[in-house]
Amino acid sequence: MKSKSVTTLSGTIAAAILASSCCIGPLILAGLGIGSVGIFSSLEKYRPLFMIITFAFIGTAFYLTYRKKKSDECCDINNVKIDRIKKVILWIITVVAVGLLFFPYAYGTFGKSDSVVQMNDDLQKVVIKVEGMACKACAKTINSNISKIQGVSAVSVSFERGEAIVGFDSKVKDIPTDRLLTTIENLGYKPSVTSE
Repeated sequence: MKSKSVTTLSGTIAAAILASSCCIGPLILAGLGIGSVGIFSSLEKYRPLFMIITFAFIGTAFYLTYRKKKSDECCDINNVKIDRIKKVILWIITVVAVGLLFFPYAYGTFGKSDSVVQMNDDLQKVVIKVEGMACKACAKTINSNISKIQGVSAVSVSFERGEAIVGFDSKVKDIPTDRLLTTIENLGYKPSVTSE
């Protein structure tokens, strides 16, 4: 493969990873047992730019791979085999890149819910306004992390409303509001308690 093609395909994957890093980054770190880092959510504002760059790289790769060859290049059997391999690799990378771009939306829609139990009237509730969520995957990440806090009986995080409702058993005397806020801040969002 020529260096232009390798550079273009590498750039395609890199841009796609950056475009979805606000959602993939915390999941990877959580899978490794490392706490989520807020830097990933700060990249969310650049997501449209990374998406444009990804599609520009994909378009360039398709142009370089499918452009009309000179007549002397078309007849060489080695070039035909290499072109076939390049096309297969290009399609694989395109599918991976598009999958990465749409991962936040798919994860938010199809990911499992981490709510501990259903919210009911017997629970003490804390409502937290959460700024900075970019998609449903952000809400699932917050839900998952809050549900691990000791004493939490139920969690409902809504991307659409931009809030988290956390339920505690009525026997809990000191609700760890500071711990809830710190957990959300460590994920890279801006929380504020609206009601207890």
